[in-house]
Amino acid sequence: MDTYINKLAPWERKNSYYKNIQLGKDVESKKKVLRDQTLEMIISQIASTGGVIATKKIPEGSIFDIAYDMKSVEGGMYGLKAAFEWGISDVVWQIELNKKHLREYTEALYKPFNRQVKEIWNEAKTAYGDGRLDEALEKFLELEKEIVFDYSAHITIGLVYLFHKINKEKALGYFDKALNHARSNSHYYTSYALLYKALIKRDYGLIGEAESCSKKAMEACSNLTEAIYQNAQYNALLNKPDIAIPLLKKVIKSDIIYCLKIKREKDFEGIRTHVNRLFDEIREEQNKQARDVFKELQDQELLLNNTAKKIRELGFDLSKTFLVETLQSDKSEVAEIIGSNTIVNSYIANRILLQIGKRLQQKKFALKETCKEVKNELENKIDQLGSQLVKEKNGSLSRFFLYLFFGQLVAVPAGVSFGIPIGICVAEAVLFALCLYLNLVSFRTTWKEVIGIEDKKEKLDWIMRGIKT
Repeated sequence: MDTYINKLAPWERKNSYYKNIQLGKDVESKKKVLRDQTLEMIISQIASTGGVIATKKIPEGSIFDIAYDMKSVEGGMYGLKAAFEWGISDVVWQIELNKKHLREYTEALYKPFNRQVKEIWNEAKTAYGDGRLDEALEKFLELEKEIVFDYSAHITIGLVYLFHKINKEKALGYFDKALNHARSNSHYYTSYALLYKALIKRDYGLIGEAESCSKKAMEACSNLTEAIYQNAQYNALLNKPDIAIPLLKKVIKSDIIYCLKIKREKDFEGIRTHVNRLFDEIREEQNKQARDVFKELQDQELLLNNTAKKIRELGFDLSKTFLVETLQSDKSEVAEIIGSNTIVNSYIANRILLQIGKRLQQKKFALKETCKEVKNELENKIDQLGSQLVKEKNGSLSRFFLYLFFGQLVAVPAGVSFGIPIGICVAEAVLFALCLYLNLVSFRTTWKEVIGIEDKKEKLDWIMRGIKT
C-alpha cells in the first residue's frame, strides 16, 4: 500500500468541483460558492453514474430538492455529509470557526485573559480566514504559549501543518493536543480531531490505527455521518465487509448522495461485490416504498374526491379547492421516476410523494373542518325550527278560533243562501274542517323541514366518518 508521509495523498487534494473553494474574508460568499459547487457536482455525477444508482431522466428541479442548502453548508462537516472532502478542509474549518457553538466557546475561554491575548486570537483567526496562513500559523503558535487548552487553536494549527506545510508529524501532534482538551467540552470536535488523526494514520499506511481512530470518532459523536463513512472506508481497506456494509447502509439512509460517493470510491473496490449487493437491496427498498405510497395516495385521492362528490349531492356547495387534482398533475412524472427503478430516482419519487401526501392531508383536514361548519349550521337551523314548532303548538288553539271567528264572515252568508238550517250546518262544518286543516298544515310543513334537515345531518355524519386525517 502506498504511503504519503511528505506529500498530499490523492484524497487530500481538491477535486475539480471544489477548485474555486478558497479561504477568504467573506465567509457568507464562501458558503454560497460551496453550496453551488456541491449542486454542480451532484448534477454531474447523477448524469454520469447510471446503473442501479440513478438515471439521466431525473428532473433538474428534483435534484435541487436533494442538494445541500445553506443550512447544510453552515453545519460544516456535520451538515455537508457526503459533500465533504478532505481537500476543502481549510474552508470547512473556517465555517466551523464561525458557528455559534465554537464562537461562544472561544469567547468564554478568552474572556478572563488580558487584552493582548485576545488581540492575538483575533489576529490569528482573521489571518487564517484571509488565507494568510504563514501569519496565521505564527499567531496561533504565539497564542499557544499563553493558553494551552484551546482545542480550536490546536485544530487550526493541525490543518495548516497538514495541508499547507505538509508536515504530518507536527499536524498529528496538534490533533492529539486538540483531543486532550476537546473531550471534556465537545463530542463533535472530539470526533472532528479523531477523523484527521485517522487520516494521517492512513497516510502512514497504518490502516488498523486509522480504523481505530475513526471508530472512536463514531463513538464520540454517533450522529456524525462522515465519521461512520470514514470507518466504513477503513474497514473496507481491511477487507471487513461484514462491518463496512452495515455502516454504508446507515450513511446512505442519512444522505442518499453517499451512493454517488461510494460508487466512485476506490477504497471499496476490494468489497465491490458486497457494495453492489447493498445497492440492489436499497434500490428495492426505495422503489417498493415509492410504489406502495403511490398506490396508497391514489386510493386516498379517489376517496376524497368521492367524499366531496357525495357532500355536493346533498346540496352543499363546496369550494373547488376540494377537487383533488394535485396527484393527477404529478402522476405521470412520478410514475416515470418510479419506473426508472434506481436508488436516487426512487428516493426522489418518495420525496415528491411525501409532499403530495401532505397536501392531501391538508385538503382532508380542510374538508373535515368545512363539514363541521356545515353540520353546526344544520344544528342551529334545527334548533330554530324546533323553537318555531313550540310556538306553533302553543298558539294553535287560539289561531284555530281566530280562523273560525273570521270564517263566519263567509260561512254565514253562504249558509243562508243555501237555506236554513241545512245550509248553515254545512257551511259551518266546511269552515270547521278548513280551519283545522290550515292550523295543522303550517305545523306539518315545519316538522317536515326539520325531518329533512335531520336526514341531511345524519348523512353528513356518515360521510365524515370516511374522512380520516
